[in-house]
Amino acid sequence: MTPMERYQQDLRRKNYHKDARQLIAVSHTQDLYDAILRQQNHKNSLTHLFRKPPPVRGLYLWGGTGRGKTYLVDSFYQCLPTDKKHRIHFHRFMRDIHSRLKRLPKSPNPLVIIAKDLATKIQILCVDEFHVHDIADAMIMAGLLKALFDKEVTLVATSNIAIEDLYKNGLQRDRFMYAIGLLKKHTLEVDLGTGTDYRYHVLEENGTYFAGNADSSKKFLERQLGALVPCTPKRNHQLEINHRQIDYVALADDVVWFNFDALCDSPRSASDYIEIARMYHTVILSDVPILKPSQDAAAKRFIHLIDALYDNNVKLIISAQTEPTQLYQGSSLEFAFQRTASRLMEMRSKTYLSAPHRTTID
Repeated sequence: MTPMERYQQDLRRKNYHKDARQLIAVSHTQDLYDAILRQQNHKNSLTHLFRKPPPVRGLYLWGGTGRGKTYLVDSFYQCLPTDKKHRIHFHRFMRDIHSRLKRLPKSPNPLVIIAKDLATKIQILCVDEFHVHDIADAMIMAGLLKALFDKEVTLVATSNIAIEDLYKNGLQRDRFMYAIGLLKKHTLEVDLGTGTDYRYHVLEENGTYFAGNADSSKKFLERQLGALVPCTPKRNHQLEINHRQIDYVALADDVVWFNFDALCDSPRSASDYIEIARMYHTVILSDVPILKPSQDAAAKRFIHLIDALYDNNVKLIISAQTEPTQLYQGSSLEFAFQRTASRLMEMRSKTYLSAPHRTTID
């Protein structure tokens, strides 16, 4: 199935809305898909022995929250008939690059070495939430992009920011301008606009907090998941966060569903929750119990989780045994949990639900 065929199929789904800008963007992902297939066919023919095909220009999809950027890349990525593809969140990608740089302290051209290694495994690199706010990232971005493009890696990126506005007002931005030029040369910039955030309307209309029995709760969460994501989610697998595995119930686009036990009733750190908050627009959390005094460790993790999600404007859909103010039955965390209960109430408000997802809070 091609990206355009996938899009036409998804348009027939009940909860999917036709959007003119998205259709234009899909046509660009289709063009890129076709170009990659032509390149692969060329490499598999005798022609490549005499004439090298030109590099394939990538895409830079940007626009407001809920404009379908993640969906577009997800569809494109799933349709690609190659193993030489990799999809990663920008924050995680840059963390990996910095880690690699530390292992090459004496190399005169470490970014070239890193790009060469990546290019042996990756032909198409898809980066979600591309942004540059950190000066350390800004100072290496030009060299990193040049090295990757020299190795003919095709970049597909999503962002809330136009290329020209990346690292705007940042320290030593003049040194970053070469990176902007590289992005403009090697990717086609597609503006999806601000438009309508359809996910906001789903959350506002259907609600985000359910207190009731397990069967009804599961039906509520499944209904919300189906309304938020047009694709079939991955089910009952594991997600790597900070080099540790976390079981999830479902994963699709930038929406992830965890059970309370997996996320809060096992050893987790605040940094795990921050990582999740940076990576996902919406978190679904099921089966939150009434927390007794003997469950203070789980209650403390739950507090840290809600803090991370709240600070990053992550949308939370939750099923629990009771309302927020009645969840904690202990005493030692009573004061801290009052703030958590207050935040849980605020996270159901129109103001919170309409606010854009943040990805850079430390």
